[in-house]
Amino acid sequence: MRLAVVAAIACCCGGAPAKEAAAKKKATPQKETWLRGTTHVHAHPSGDSKEPLEGVLKWYEDHHYDFIALTDHNRVTEVGADTHGRVAVRVPPKGLIVLAGIELTHNPEGCLPAGDETGRCRIHVNALGVTARPTEKVDWAERRSKQRIDMYQAAFNEARTLGASVVQINHPNYYWGMTPELLVEISKHAQLLEIANTQFETWNAGDATHPSVESQWDIALSKGIKIWGVASDDAHDYHDEEHGKYPPGGGWVMVKAKRDPQAILDALAKGRFYSTTGVTLARAEVDGEELVVEVAPDANNQYTIAFIENGKQVASVNGTSARRAVPQTGYVRAVVTRDDGKRAWVQPASR
Repeated sequence: MRLAVVAAIACCCGGAPAKEAAAKKKATPQKETWLRGTTHVHAHPSGDSKEPLEGVLKWYEDHHYDFIALTDHNRVTEVGADTHGRVAVRVPPKGLIVLAGIELTHNPEGCLPAGDETGRCRIHVNALGVTARPTEKVDWAERRSKQRIDMYQAAFNEARTLGASVVQINHPNYYWGMTPELLVEISKHAQLLEIANTQFETWNAGDATHPSVESQWDIALSKGIKIWGVASDDAHDYHDEEHGKYPPGGGWVMVKAKRDPQAILDALAKGRFYSTTGVTLARAEVDGEELVVEVAPDANNQYTIAFIENGKQVASVNGTSARRAVPQTGYVRAVVTRDDGKRAWVQPASR
């Protein structure tokens, strides 16, 4: 009781203890923590979502996300505040951070190399943390060439023009529009690759004649290209009762960073995150010369931790923790699978 009274007097009278405490609190550096976010989100300005912007923000806040990247098709959508030149369009003292973004979208026909028999081609690239604020729809597409590599290059050029901090290649296997050779080339210009867009699970997984996105990722990594794997929901439809075609919440990233837009973008660019469709990790990091993976405490499920080294699975552990030496050459990464099929992907580590 005495301590409570002293604290109350110091607070009310503006005494030295209160001032010192306030100064200390203000000077305390912000700590890094696990932040839940998604790098691929659509609202009404996209043209193929019915959800008003306010409804989108509410859904992610209600589901305890720390940040999202708003990536409407060929538009940088504002959130009502003057954010010109900033990497975010919403930075409240508490609650959901909204990174400024755009999905550079081009849907031509008959690209080369060819995809499936429909002839459809989807060149979709996210530019995240853009500083430009174009007021109109952005027209950036390469229409003189049929080559996919030229079309992707036009997207990368536009992302740079818009001031993007991070570039993400979206759902690359859509209509079987990717080859390992093409992915190796375009991955040189991006930091992130959607390996688990949960709206396109069939395309992600590949088939008898098309490699999965994950296996193509390994091919690029084995070539020495540094690109990080992302899970996303690519959400467009937000009302459960309508059972929308592209619902939110299927995949996300857990980023180790301070609660600051630029810190989040920097962590994404450096691979300081893991991707997940529901598995929560306590650790996903290099400790000394080992990649260490630990599942958050969970008494209700069983887990398998697989290590992939230079494109090949080299170990599998049934349990909630495991570690693997980082190889002298190449890389090692991990995939954690829960008994209900949910997964988490730990980024590749190398020396």
